[in-house]
Amino acid sequence: MRFLHILVDGCKGFGLEMCKLHIIWRIDMTLMKNKFWLAGLAGFALAACDAAGVMESPSVEGAPAAAELSAKRLSPVSDVMIEPAPMPMHPPRLASPRGKRGVVTAGDIDDTLNLAAFMRYQAGAAKAHKLPRANLGGYVTAKLVTTRGVRSRPVAGVFYTLRVPGAAEPFYTGYSGVDGNITVFPAALGAGRPKSVMLQAFENGQQIGKAKLKTGNFWHELVTVNAKSGWEPDFLDLAFVFDTTGSMGDELAWLTKEFQGIVRVAKRAAPGVNIRYGLIAYRDDGDTYKVKNFGFTQTQSEMQRWLRSLNAGGGGDYPEAAAEAFEAAAGLSWRRGKGERLVFHIADAPAHDNKAKRYLQASQALAGKNVQIFGLGASGVGKESEFLMRQASLVSGGRYIFLTDDSGVGSSHAEPTIACYKVTKLKELLGRILASELTGKRREATASIRQVGNYNRGVCGQ
Repeated sequence: MRFLHILVDGCKGFGLEMCKLHIIWRIDMTLMKNKFWLAGLAGFALAACDAAGVMESPSVEGAPAAAELSAKRLSPVSDVMIEPAPMPMHPPRLASPRGKRGVVTAGDIDDTLNLAAFMRYQAGAAKAHKLPRANLGGYVTAKLVTTRGVRSRPVAGVFYTLRVPGAAEPFYTGYSGVDGNITVFPAALGAGRPKSVMLQAFENGQQIGKAKLKTGNFWHELVTVNAKSGWEPDFLDLAFVFDTTGSMGDELAWLTKEFQGIVRVAKRAAPGVNIRYGLIAYRDDGDTYKVKNFGFTQTQSEMQRWLRSLNAGGGGDYPEAAAEAFEAAAGLSWRRGKGERLVFHIADAPAHDNKAKRYLQASQALAGKNVQIFGLGASGVGKESEFLMRQASLVSGGRYIFLTDDSGVGSSHAEPTIACYKVTKLKELLGRILASELTGKRREATASIRQVGNYNRGVCGQ
């Protein structure tokens, strides 16, 4: 029924005939995304024009009459009138990335580098969408640097602990991230909202630095450590949580084709790193499966067989079983120690409203295990999905990724609620993210297809 409401709302201000033309166009566009189940709603939607109180528009001198409009169609590309053509046997489709490599385009936002902007966004989006907020109170931000050499340099991969002053045990242990950055949310981890925390850094079991940090700073406070070695992870646990409902066919085909290239990037960035591949596929209640947990494998060929065994189908309503899928991800056998633990969540729909809190709790559980989440908003992603996926990415120290229209393939992609980003090919973006995490140094695009706003190494300027 949500789809009907969208169609009827889109008719407001149109006459009856224009309303019908609008709905026919929307249905054509929906069919382009393989949601054929919606075609059966056409008759109900057209009748809904009258139910919504849409009246015939008054005639305007020089404007085409309603009867004339009904014999023509609006071009979905240019909104100009075109003469009717013989009806095709199947609805027209835009070019599809199936069978093509490297054509999909994307941008991303690292909200850990733009905390003030994210806090404003979170407050407004939670109210607008009536969805829960992750508790970001008492957040800790720091950058570990060393003074070795002429200039200080950031150091990634340093083991550290965070402890509330007076507490005997730390509430969090982890490794400094890309460019030595640390961003942790104690309240999301069940540690309350401390006004300050004690940070201790270690190398080979020896303390190499400590600092008392005031919480709630938007900037990353510099903490000097006596680190002697760089970031060389012992392993990479790379898992994909994939929405495999009917609208996700193009994205599934793309990942299946590009998986080998993604792995090659990881191996080039960290030669000799031990990689495990994980996969969780999900749909929704009433489908052939809700969550299909493949677990981890050491074998790249087995991961590819898992991907090839999947197909996009089911779904029906807008929300899907994302909460249950994330709970399965939190239960995977993640390795501990000096390594990278990454989840790429690829979806175009959010968790059900009554399970959104479970989705965030599972995200926070992953963050507590040092697992970073990179949400990837696919074609047709809505604002509710963006809101939940960005929160999950933020609390775990990941990034939010989104597809764009710049490739010229597939259906339209929603514009994210962010101030700046660069557009490149998705394959290149994922490669830079993996290389950044595995080397500890942020990798930026040497060239971009398009730039929005004032972008400087992931930070949005005024």
